Amino acid sequence: MAEVEDNGRKMPFVLLLAVGLAQFIVCVDYFAVAVALPPMAAELGVRPTDLQWVVTGYVLSSSALLGIAGALGDRYGRKRLLLLGIVIFALVSIWVGLGATPSQVILARVAQGLGAGLVFPLATAVISHASAQRQLARNLALLTGIATLGTALGPVLGGVLTESLGWRWIFYANVPISAVAFLMVAIFARESRDPGATGGLDFIGIFLLVSGIAAFSIGINRIPYWTMPAWIGLTLGGILLLVLFIWFEFRTRVPVIDVRLFANRGFLGFSATGLLSNSAWCSLVLLVTLQLQKVLGDSALEAGELFLFLSVSVATASFIAPAIERRIGIVTLTRIALVLQFIGIGLFFFNDSAPWLAAGMLIAGFGCSWGWAMPQAGAIRTIPRDKAGVASGSVLTLVIVAGNTAVVTAAMIVDLYPDDVAGVARGIHVAFLCSALVALLGLVSAMVFLRNDDRFLRTAEGD
Repeated sequence: MAEVEDNGRKMPFVLLLAVGLAQFIVCVDYFAVAVALPPMAAELGVRPTDLQWVVTGYVLSSSALLGIAGALGDRYGRKRLLLLGIVIFALVSIWVGLGATPSQVILARVAQGLGAGLVFPLATAVISHASAQRQLARNLALLTGIATLGTALGPVLGGVLTESLGWRWIFYANVPISAVAFLMVAIFARESRDPGATGGLDFIGIFLLVSGIAAFSIGINRIPYWTMPAWIGLTLGGILLLVLFIWFEFRTRVPVIDVRLFANRGFLGFSATGLLSNSAWCSLVLLVTLQLQKVLGDSALEAGELFLFLSVSVATASFIAPAIERRIGIVTLTRIALVLQFIGIGLFFFNDSAPWLAAGMLIAGFGCSWGWAMPQAGAIRTIPRDKAGVASGSVLTLVIVAGNTAVVTAAMIVDLYPDDVAGVARGIHVAFLCSALVALLGLVSAMVFLRNDDRFLRTAEGD
């Protein structure tokens, strides 16, 4: 069995596979659901865009735990809480699969997001603690590659399961895979915690963040249905809560998102670029799914097969990224990512037939993969080492919440048009344009804020 050594400790390579499998299934589940939304909606008797809260509720609840999962692991044990997250994710998957109404499915997905919110950061924490210092970067890169593979395969597996067994099996399939991950982590991971972990947890910050995002998202989502005063009032209420969140985070010792880090130009630039890139990616998956199934009339299986073009490019990009980054630098690769996203999504706007969708996904997939990984890595490299943990959590929370907001906005744009093939097609067409402009805005952010400068990128080593 392959092992890495750290001051006399040995980490079985199978541990990396175990926690990677846990992150993999979380990513597969998120993207598989996107392909299954139309069949789910048909069975439950609602529009596919109404079920975007299956995604939104999941992201909101997972975001609530992303910011404090690391602190909880430091106090109560990283392995213990990772195992708890896997159990929650698996058991609630059964609940989702058994849901008989839209409300039941959405509520169950919110609960499932709590498990995902524990799994993702604590899997990284377990590997970080178990790895030798000289192997840490490599092990985290491999872990990211495994998770990214899940995002690539999610739509394909979602299409296969939905067409062959039904959409509920997307969730039932989580159980045996989670069980394998649980047993492997239980056997090979060592318990670790930080004996010096003190101070309160930022529950007020979490409340303000989640409430603000929820109010803003619901307000945006209801634009086609509510009166203007109603949706404007709720949207402005969400913005006010987010302003209060920023104010509070300046004053707390253990923030969910350390807003002080944004005074660093590099951290600000990478964070802004990353959230815009992920917004373009998440909206792309929703819109291509709707285009294929609601406009072109493809089945879930046929849609999943076409998503192979995105899957191949995302997976390939994730494993060749380190070699390319060493040659051209992280800033240049980040800029290339946004260029590729803009070109790929732009193709959807000019021609949304299946061959053009395939070409666009093949091009955009490289940009989506690099636009997810490079900004997060770059942001961490621009700040001192002792702030790397809180910086990582802050960027991850921001990027995921931004992707959720993009999905809500894209669904709202589609809902502005009549619920027939022609109306849905027009809505998707406009939403593709907006998504391409988001990628372009990300490129502008990368050009304005980021510099290919060793001193700029390696503050952590110099501080």
